[in-house]
Amino acid sequence: MQDLPMNFLDVPTLLQVSATFNVIAALAWLVLAKAFRIAPRASWLMVASHLVRVPHLSCGDCMATAPVAVRLVIPELLLMSSIVLLLLALRRMLGSRVRPRHIAWISGVGAVSVVAGAVSGSATAPQLANMLSIALLAGLAVREISRGVGDRLSRAITVCTALPFALLSLLSLIQAAMLLTVHGWGERLLASPLPGPWRALIGLVVTVGISLTLIALMIWRLVMRIQHLTHRDPLTGALNRRAFEQALAEAQAQLARGRGFALVMIDIDHFKRINDQHGHAAGDAALLHCVALWQANLREFDRLGRLGGEEFCALLPLATPGDLTTAAAVAERLRSQLAATPLRWGSIELVLTASFGVALPAQEDAGGEVALVRADAELYRAKAEGRNRVCVATHLVPAAA
Repeated sequence: MQDLPMNFLDVPTLLQVSATFNVIAALAWLVLAKAFRIAPRASWLMVASHLVRVPHLSCGDCMATAPVAVRLVIPELLLMSSIVLLLLALRRMLGSRVRPRHIAWISGVGAVSVVAGAVSGSATAPQLANMLSIALLAGLAVREISRGVGDRLSRAITVCTALPFALLSLLSLIQAAMLLTVHGWGERLLASPLPGPWRALIGLVVTVGISLTLIALMIWRLVMRIQHLTHRDPLTGALNRRAFEQALAEAQAQLARGRGFALVMIDIDHFKRINDQHGHAAGDAALLHCVALWQANLREFDRLGRLGGEEFCALLPLATPGDLTTAAAVAERLRSQLAATPLRWGSIELVLTASFGVALPAQEDAGGEVALVRADAELYRAKAEGRNRVCVATHLVPAAA
């Protein structure tokens, strides 16, 4: 790869362009971190990732007279550090909650191998260890992207997002293979203070591609955040009233196609008493406690919305229209879990209960108002009958009839 002629490209110019790009990118991420406070931790990691690469790119021949071990170790460790910082930033942008132990193991073993190879006097071992480590780290980045956005973006966009990291992993593996199979390849790379034109150009293209990918992910994160703020209740994270009414209208539109649903109206019992006796902070904690329990016990495709105050509503899609049994079972699970799980508030335990009203929708009801009225009526019946119970509108004619 290094021996292929590219006389029309000037390697020092390519390196300076790459160094300048990294400096500008670092400044851009710095502005995002300091001025706009957009994902500050991820932005700071990106600043460090870009700056770590600048010394080697802007001063390729500075270490020409340095000892061989230094020339082997420093560039390799700087490149590996840049990839590690980039991967950590990527994980933060995607909201990964898995501890990065695999990153620490790969980078730690790679760094030790680079140093050990240099100390042994081998020109190939440090570069080989670094290339294999970078290939694995870039492969982890592809996996993080697939897990982080694969179920929320189209397959084409996910592939395009992961492509620069996949290319980096592939190129690193190719370089490692050449170090193993081409006699004297490591010595040739070490003998030249500057990379070949192909390596310099590909390095610039991959750097730009990865930077654009991270910027795209940042924009996607902002869009998702805006959508979350637009559709979610700021305290509990449940759907706000507007978003829930939109989900209800969409479910109502599917009713004519045989895709039924049920509504479960929920009201926390004696909520005002909690605020009066323990303060509004306890009331907020109670709301968060209830929503967390309910979300954990709802099915993946169920929707929970906060209609106001302590009143919530769950939209339960049904495999069979008119299946009140399933809807009632879900509501009973929500009721029993809440009653059995007190909220610990300071040194006391607050036993919380809620009343539930379950009802089916009606045909020819575009906004789902009839279903809301039915469920609300059952909720008031549950409260009138003593609270902490589920009442089901079995006396009403199902929508499928």
